[in-house]
Amino acid sequence: MTTVLKAACHCGKNTFNIKLTTASLPIVNDLCHCSSCRHSTGQLTVNYIRFDGVPLTPTSADSDQPADLSNLTAYNATGVATRWFCSTCSAHLFFEVIGDKYWCVAVGSLEKAEGIVKNEYHIYVADTIDGGIADQIRTVDGFELPRYIGPLEEGKVVPLGWRNDGVINAKRDLETLAFHCRCKAISFTVTRPSAASALPYSAYPDLLLPAHSTDASKVKNPDDEKWWLRPLGAEKPTKYLAGHCACTHCRLTSGFEIQSWAFIPRANVLVSSESGASPTILNLKDEGQRPKGLVQYKGSPGIREFCGTCGATAFWWSEEKQDLLDVSVGLVDETQNGLRAEGWLEWHKERIGQQEEAVNKALVSAVAEGLKALV
Repeated sequence: MTTVLKAACHCGKNTFNIKLTTASLPIVNDLCHCSSCRHSTGQLTVNYIRFDGVPLTPTSADSDQPADLSNLTAYNATGVATRWFCSTCSAHLFFEVIGDKYWCVAVGSLEKAEGIVKNEYHIYVADTIDGGIADQIRTVDGFELPRYIGPLEEGKVVPLGWRNDGVINAKRDLETLAFHCRCKAISFTVTRPSAASALPYSAYPDLLLPAHSTDASKVKNPDDEKWWLRPLGAEKPTKYLAGHCACTHCRLTSGFEIQSWAFIPRANVLVSSESGASPTILNLKDEGQRPKGLVQYKGSPGIREFCGTCGATAFWWSEEKQDLLDVSVGLVDETQNGLRAEGWLEWHKERIGQQEEAVNKALVSAVAEGLKALV
């Protein structure tokens, strides 16, 4: 017996039928933390499941016609596997393994996850240097997930709280934090908070004040609190706020259930010029000054920026707060300060943004519970 599910991106240009053997459900799978997956997507972890055959046209549940992939961009950096993402909105949809000839689908693109997928372990945790989001995803549906330092086959696990302190301590005092996508077409650095960091105005994000249960006048931040600078209220802040989002927009423009953002003023995001001149402040509005290779998707709400070559999410911004950016934390150069970059970022522990919209409720709940358990 076969179960047929739809997989789709945010812009609607890509919808596919995916066939799964019903008896195999739920499919046990991993959460991958390898550097290649993270820097190719901009996410802290990725979640794919293998399906039967190839992506199919969505004309009917009985159709076995291979789908047209012309609205997807293929990226293959290793020769081992090809990542397929939407050329318009950046959603990662498929992971095609070349040698063994099988396909996997990004779980966040599926119309449902309950009863379909069961996350049971983490892999390649060593690549994060500090444990990454694996420290926050401790148990899913009551099952404790082991943290494998590499692939499952090697069998070596690391404990909760593991860190490669030798790497982290060696670069602890650097005054800029580097970010880059997998193909490195997009790279930039972030500087410590400065006087210019307090100039933007922004309403509160759902991460801090849930829109569905907070008076709209309060969400508008009438006191102009600089909530993105941390420690909050400090005379000389040294960090930026970071947190996770589970909204439908993030899920369908990334292909994954958890999008992790750091809130950083544009004045603190620097890009290098091809001429070798001093780095300049990132400009996303002027076509002549935008980083080459960065593709813009004007979906509702806001504007998403991603690498047109490897598909990595880089930024989200809006006309209302164009000088305060959401920066995709999966692009952090983890060799500097660890993937969570705790020397630079203060992670919000009380809530996941738009968590009420989650499709994979078990995974999102696991992150929420893990955050609250952090000391």
